[in-house]
Amino acid sequence: MYLARNFGAHWITIVLLALLGGVGTGLLAARQPPGYRSEVQLLVTFVAEGAQEGHSSPPPDAGKLMQRRVKSYASMMNTSRLTVPVIESLRLPDTPAQLADDIVASSSLDSLAVDVAVTYRDAETAAQIADALAVELQRIADRDLPPAGLTTKAQATVIKAPAVPERPEPVSWPLHAAAGALGGLCIGVGVALARAYRREGTPIGADVRTVREATRQRWHTLRQRSGDAATQPAVAGPSD
Repeated sequence: MYLARNFGAHWITIVLLALLGGVGTGLLAARQPPGYRSEVQLLVTFVAEGAQEGHSSPPPDAGKLMQRRVKSYASMMNTSRLTVPVIESLRLPDTPAQLADDIVASSSLDSLAVDVAVTYRDAETAAQIADALAVELQRIADRDLPPAGLTTKAQATVIKAPAVPERPEPVSWPLHAAAGALGGLCIGVGVALARAYRREGTPIGADVRTVREATRQRWHTLRQRSGDAATQPAVAGPSD
């Protein structure tokens, strides 16, 4: 009752804010500069070093230990440990935090591969960043000690080299417009609730006042009927 009454009174405001949010966000997304996506894939293998080769059998949980190391490599791809050397080597104008936003890395379950995607405003630079990230990860893997519990070292090998993208990534402006419309709708609902609260108080208070007013009117009607019945003259019955 409370929500329906107040939303109905402010439905124009709610609809207008939803439309403004959707149109505004969609236009901003459509006017964003194009981004070019370049991908590189690395395979992390574990090999024994020198005299240790063939002299020890791997532990039962060797697979989990290897996957844990691969996951750690994927999670560090957009950290300053890699972004700072890449910025310095390519002389990029970006800060480490800005470059980190352009990097997405993942590793599938039960896989030793690391997938890295770089989205940048320049096609050639996007491929260069992806290649530089792969080089830095290879250096880190070469310097790292074997995982705890293993006697084998990790080696990262590029199995899919980055290529210069030919066209920019499409901007999903409908998705941005839908998100903006949802945000505008929420703002409109909030405005309606705020106005209703200032005028009527909380929903519970408004409902209590409604019930109280209905009870008062009902009681007044009953009293009026009782008074009318008392003032009416009595009708005399037939005489014998």
